[in-house]
Amino acid sequence: MFETGILAGAIVWSLSALWLIVSILRLIRPRWRQSAIFHTKLAAGLFVLSFIAIIWCNQFAYLDYGLTSREGLEQARAERKAARQAEQAAANANAEAERTAAAKLKAEEEARQAALDAEQRKKDAEARAAEEAAKAAEEKAARLAKACSDTTMAFVMSQEFVKRSLKAPSTAEFPWITDDQVAVSPKPDCGFHVVAWVDAQNGFGAQIRSRYVVDLKYLDGSGEWQLTAINIQ
Repeated sequence: MFETGILAGAIVWSLSALWLIVSILRLIRPRWRQSAIFHTKLAAGLFVLSFIAIIWCNQFAYLDYGLTSREGLEQARAERKAARQAEQAAANANAEAERTAAAKLKAEEEARQAALDAEQRKKDAEARAAEEAAKAAEEKAARLAKACSDTTMAFVMSQEFVKRSLKAPSTAEFPWITDDQVAVSPKPDCGFHVVAWVDAQNGFGAQIRSRYVVDLKYLDGSGEWQLTAINIQ
């Protein structure tokens, strides 16, 4: 209470000092001199009274600390100041702890979100890989189905294998696939059975006709044709 009185007295003392200065300055002007004298007296009186009030409150300020005398007043003030500083330090520590907890929570949330995003990206990548694999499998199956039903290519490749067994392959003449004596039939595992004939020169230079039977298959892995059996008569 008395320290509050000291603060209030200091405020009044400062204002009265300002009022006193202004009133003294007003004495310079003759037209304001009479009222300035009155205001100067009031300001001076208030100035003195507020100063006395400050001194008086300061004499009993120890009562605010529960003391019975002025002895130990400075120590009590120091203890109160230390208590206020401790409270402020505790408040700052609590605020710092709250900021740390909030930062930790934010980091955990960001880590959790990053993990979810990574998991989602992984799932998306797996889905794309599965889709691409399925598409590739479909394309491979379609390509294999087409190759395994391509009797024309099987007939052409059978001619290549027959030429390798001839004495004069450059003289070989083959029929069209539409010839009555040509038969090309599919077999399991992308195989074909080809029956046809070929006109070619023998070792003596005579052009003779030979019938042949060729079994061959298409290798999907390499895209090549494999001869499995050949018989030329």
